[in-house]
Amino acid sequence: MGGYARLLCIDGGGIRGVIPATALVALEERLGAPIASGFDLIAGTSTGGIIAAGLTRPETPMTAVEMLDFYRHDGPRIFDRSFWKTVRTAGGAIDDKYDAQVLEEVLERCFGEARLSETGPAELLMTAYDIEARNPVFFKSWRARGRGLGAGGPAVESYDYLLKDICRATCAAPTYFEPALINNRADDRHALIDGSVVAANPTMCAIASAHRLFPGANGLLVLSIGTGQRQDPIPYEKARSWGLVGWARPISDVILDAVSDTVDYQAAEIVGDTYFRLQIPLNPQGEVPAEEEMRLDNAHPRNIARLEAAAARLLTERAGIIERFCDLHRALPRFNLGWLDGRGDGVF
Repeated sequence: MGGYARLLCIDGGGIRGVIPATALVALEERLGAPIASGFDLIAGTSTGGIIAAGLTRPETPMTAVEMLDFYRHDGPRIFDRSFWKTVRTAGGAIDDKYDAQVLEEVLERCFGEARLSETGPAELLMTAYDIEARNPVFFKSWRARGRGLGAGGPAVESYDYLLKDICRATCAAPTYFEPALINNRADDRHALIDGSVVAANPTMCAIASAHRLFPGANGLLVLSIGTGQRQDPIPYEKARSWGLVGWARPISDVILDAVSDTVDYQAAEIVGDTYFRLQIPLNPQGEVPAEEEMRLDNAHPRNIARLEAAAARLLTERAGIIERFCDLHRALPRFNLGWLDGRGDGVF
């Protein structure tokens, strides 16, 4: 059977999804084809999940340029608070900071009634966390189509969801948006929060799935794209006296960055020379304070422009990595997906 399966993995990071979206515009130009047609599996978490879903949208997959325009035009609407919303929530202290209705309206416009089972041509993997069942949730397009469902297990309807609903779920970041309450095609209800709780960097989830999804492959060609990483140090003299209040804001960044870096290490060790990671340190400059510039919800047009500039810096600094990936993408034989047409009983 042979060949190399191509995987694209995109981190979570709120409005900082501008960074991978910009990188994908350049990649799409280099590959000369829509992103989804160049990969066998696309995995995304949170904002990366929206990108992954857009790229594999049924009938009319979104181009990388369209995904970038999504952030430019809809980002400021999604992360916008009215004066009264700010007052009612005490600045987000006693309720979620943003009205989820705006996000839901945007997702409705983008995805309509399309279902997970209808996505393609690449397989789609997205993450969320079920707060009632207290377990991670992995949305898998192949499962939604019935691949690998053993006898006696849940029916295929239990794995199929509206694409707009799983996007809403994977982006339901606590304190930013209320949890998503969604139903699958079997009408089972799930209360879900942001996929970054499960896997801010979904690369290992994708690799784990690929080892079962593409049996007989010679290897994996993996491109993992981050949404920028904080580099400002936390001085010991400052942190040593922090309690709950002091750590409340920085600890989430510490955990997300540390876990993402750990996944990067694991993926590099497992996959080897055909694994590529695009990540950039966020080095705030100019008049905007560091906390403002790196916030996941700072969708002011000026900040979106800064994120695009950061992505341009990423493309320049990592030009060799991108070219090497594209060279291998062209040179390595593609995994034969023909087995999926009726012979996928071993897929989980």
